[in-house]
Amino acid sequence: MSLVAKIGRRLHKSRLQYGVLMTIGRCFAWPAMYLSWRLVELSPSERRRRNAGEEFDSAHGVDTERSRFNEWDADIDSPNWAQGVGYDPTPAETVRKSLRLLPINYEEYAFVDLGSGKGRVPLVATDFPFHEVIGVEYAPDLHEVAERNIAAYSNPNQRCERIRAVCHDAAAFPMPERPLVLFFAHPFGETVIRKFLQGIDETLTRFPRKIYLIYYDPICGAMFRGGRFREFKSCDLPSKAVLPKFFYTRLRWFELIGFRNREGKEFVIFESVQE
Repeated sequence: MSLVAKIGRRLHKSRLQYGVLMTIGRCFAWPAMYLSWRLVELSPSERRRRNAGEEFDSAHGVDTERSRFNEWDADIDSPNWAQGVGYDPTPAETVRKSLRLLPINYEEYAFVDLGSGKGRVPLVATDFPFHEVIGVEYAPDLHEVAERNIAAYSNPNQRCERIRAVCHDAAAFPMPERPLVLFFAHPFGETVIRKFLQGIDETLTRFPRKIYLIYYDPICGAMFRGGRFREFKSCDLPSKAVLPKFFYTRLRWFELIGFRNREGKEFVIFESVQE
């Protein structure tokens, strides 16, 4: 995709998300916001996170780190594409830490990563003896990388061999009819989250069972409280990872008075409740 096409696609996505006037404002604010992003990326905590990701890839013969050059290249055939969030892999140790907190018999549960990108989270989940592990990604280019990573993955501690990648819109993915652990690293915006929660409500009505949802970087955590879910556990951001408050984790584009991770949580675990 040419640079002009990338810019056009980015502007089209912004218009669909925010409207024309906000898109114009975001264009003027872009230099300041780009500088803010660069300052965050140059911070010691972000460098540590990036180094840990590169070490994971090297140790297991895979490619799960974020590419800075092709974030808007994906040609996605989905009505929800404009609400998608760029690929930003979850630290492997954060995945392990969250999964250790679950009070479950892993063999009874299927693990589903919604918006799995290149597949790092599903690969890490195979350290646990889940019934099966599924990565759901709607961007074909990321899905293809995830399939290659699954085939190449080498880990003597792997305890689940049933792992697969699915190219599908996560908001409409048909959930396995067994107890579930869902992983959610804020892959899409509020509009699609509402559709996703509606789908969860429908699947629990058809087939009641226990569902745990791990929400990393819980930008819209309030949307999950109440209804079918209640908060089970949470983990604060490590103090060494927190920059001055203005740079809490990563800034939203052109939300000068708001922050992506407003709660200062590394992740929140929600559990389903019977109505």
